[in-house]
Amino acid sequence: MPAKSVAISFVLVLLLSILNPVNADEIETTSIDENTLNCEGIESLEFDGLRANESVSFQVGLGPRLPGSNASKALLESFMENNTAWNWTLDKHPYADTNMTNLHGIYTPNVNQTDLPVVILAAHYDSRDRAERDDDENRTGEPIPGANDGGSGVAVLSELARIVPTLGLEHEVWILLTDAEDQGVVPGMLGAKAWAQDRTQEEIDSIHAFLLVDMIGDADLQINRVYPPKVGLSQTDRLWEAVDDLASSLGLVKDVPACDGSLGIDIVNTDVLDGVIDDHVPMLEVGIPAIDLIDIRYGPNATKWGGYWHTHEDTPDKVSAESLAHVGRILELGLRQGSWLMEENTTLQDDVENKSEDATQYDAVVLFVVFSAIGAVLLLFGILHGSVRFKP
Repeated sequence: MPAKSVAISFVLVLLLSILNPVNADEIETTSIDENTLNCEGIESLEFDGLRANESVSFQVGLGPRLPGSNASKALLESFMENNTAWNWTLDKHPYADTNMTNLHGIYTPNVNQTDLPVVILAAHYDSRDRAERDDDENRTGEPIPGANDGGSGVAVLSELARIVPTLGLEHEVWILLTDAEDQGVVPGMLGAKAWAQDRTQEEIDSIHAFLLVDMIGDADLQINRVYPPKVGLSQTDRLWEAVDDLASSLGLVKDVPACDGSLGIDIVNTDVLDGVIDDHVPMLEVGIPAIDLIDIRYGPNATKWGGYWHTHEDTPDKVSAESLAHVGRILELGLRQGSWLMEENTTLQDDVENKSEDATQYDAVVLFVVFSAIGAVLLLFGILHGSVRFKP
């Protein structure tokens, strides 16, 4: 890999991997009895991995989905046109010499009730504007195809957007497609930050779950628990516990008998922690219970933040319809069973003391990341004699 790409990759991976989960020992390993599995609704699941996979090819075929691009506009228009049961809003914010645009959709069931609880399904739709990890030095400045990193999350949500209106739910479901998550030397989650900052306290209080899906199309799919949020916050612990229960029922937890009697395979393992800063973090910062379903080992035998990630090899042929279906069925089954909703009379205030502690810890980690990154950049500038260039 060329020196410039090595340098930028080093800084980016440092930022992403430096968040080692200091409280990993707080996770209690529990065995799930086959008799305790909730199998309700499994036979009614509609999620179609092949349809979702077609969306990946469609997105990549549009070209790079960069903020303000025609490809981004075409993608959002198609998403809205194919899902007319939703109330869609294009949320624009200034970005460089153009705009970044989040797509926010609301599905409200026909029930005689107001102040409905909300479950949010989210993904970023932009594709990365550079390929700093690519082996071809002549192509590191070109946008990547973004089949998995960008395309897979949108594909899962496009299929769920079709299904949600048929489920007979008694709560609202919002879909959020964020822009400008993966732009610049260090991805800034700009669309998610803008959306979170625009939320009212009333809206925040109504949100029971923010479920982010990102990079979940790898054929060798492995979903681990993501940090932040820290272990021990009840309103995010319950979401990860729901993921584990749902995955167990679907046969996606190793050696756990599934509802169909088969022995589970190793797809979801919430006993392992991965440190990831993603679009869920701005939501946590404003008090929304949020988790991130992501596979950070993309490709055969890939290590963390390795393999095809941020290269031109992130193409549709690397994305598996089966993997998309695994994640989509977890989310759909959770909606059918009400797994993403808080228990009655439970509020986020239950976590006030833990949140304060977590915020203090998170602030300290952020400072450490910032100063470590600055040091790494200065060191690399000196070593490479100016070979690293930041986008103006």
